[in-house]
Amino acid sequence: MHDVIVIGAGIAGLAAANALHAAGYEVLVLEARDRIGGRIWTDEQYGPVEFGAEFIHGHRAATWELVRRAGLPTSRWGRDRQFALGGRILAADHPLGAAVHTLYQQICEYRGPEVTVAELLDRLAPSSEARTLAGRWLANIEGADLHRLSAVALARERRLSTIGEDNFHIDCGYRYLLAPLCAGLAIELHAAVTLVRWDEQHVAVELADGRRFQARQLVITVPVSLLQAGQPAFDPPLPAAKQAAIAAIPRGHVTKLALWFDRQFWPEFTVLSTDGVIATWWPVTSARVPTLMGYMGGRQALAVAELGATEAIAVALRELNALFGVDAAAAYRAGRLVDWSHDSWSRGAYTYSAAGTAAARVALAEPVGPLFFAGEATVTGAEIATVHGALETGRRAARTILLRNRQIQTHL
Repeated sequence: MHDVIVIGAGIAGLAAANALHAAGYEVLVLEARDRIGGRIWTDEQYGPVEFGAEFIHGHRAATWELVRRAGLPTSRWGRDRQFALGGRILAADHPLGAAVHTLYQQICEYRGPEVTVAELLDRLAPSSEARTLAGRWLANIEGADLHRLSAVALARERRLSTIGEDNFHIDCGYRYLLAPLCAGLAIELHAAVTLVRWDEQHVAVELADGRRFQARQLVITVPVSLLQAGQPAFDPPLPAAKQAAIAAIPRGHVTKLALWFDRQFWPEFTVLSTDGVIATWWPVTSARVPTLMGYMGGRQALAVAELGATEAIAVALRELNALFGVDAAAAYRAGRLVDWSHDSWSRGAYTYSAAGTAAARVALAEPVGPLFFAGEATVTGAEIATVHGALETGRRAARTILLRNRQIQTHL
């Protein structure tokens, strides 16, 4: 009988387990993958390249505590964004670039009745080109289907955020952020939980390999997309309100395309937004060889994932030929398509907000008997869809458990 079992060794699960372990609890972490980190996934074949979470968003994000504790080197990412249309990079002073920035800002500062971002773009866009580029920019950041993404919720989250607007890389790799949280923890990998049996006093979990574990309390940090698919199952079923909350939170989609080259054929730039198949490009400065990251969010992420790795890389190289006027294939060394939507233990990327999602997040975050919920889908403030938001939900779950158990002890 463990004090607490945590399902999921992403940053939310590790944060919860770390806090409970520090309080003297016997904690077991069960992770279905063969690695910790969840959607934090650093590849180091050619130097650190992030297949999952890439940036620390904001100079006041909660993750800085772990960065400092582990002594990790970081670098600030620039804010300049270039645009390309029809395979040609626009000049920095091209009026379309200014129109896209203005349109993006109008969406992020929207105050008005409920409307989707797609509808608002149609209403505000000065041209179809501006609508396309601004829409892709928003879809990439949110991982969202713009026909569901709420402009009201998006603008509210922007207004409420207090962490700062700059982005930062962990130069040695995001995965090293996890080390301070893992010290002393019992973590079982290849441990996929298929069934949770629970009553008011304890829980029993069953794994795909037949193993069983028991605990007094359980922290569930799996992505909401897995809960929507019935992974794990619950006996008895979760209350109807909890099931409704799970169903109401939309999952986003992200596909990344890492390309490694023998030489750098592009000029220095920070980020390039395009109307091509590969929606966004940026150079990966932490890698040991010249590296470009292609990034797609929302519907475009699914479209590129459906191409498959071979065709996606071929398309990307052709688009790079046009953008930079070179034979990119001649310099190509290797590539990797990272499709989070078809990953068995993610089934998508981070969540985004449709109309009513804020209330669903609050409902999902509420404990049910000995069951506690954490992860970025349970963020109830402004920091949704972020590593630091997920980190804070894990700590919130731990605090709730500690407080509840102290109250029970007081009344005994």
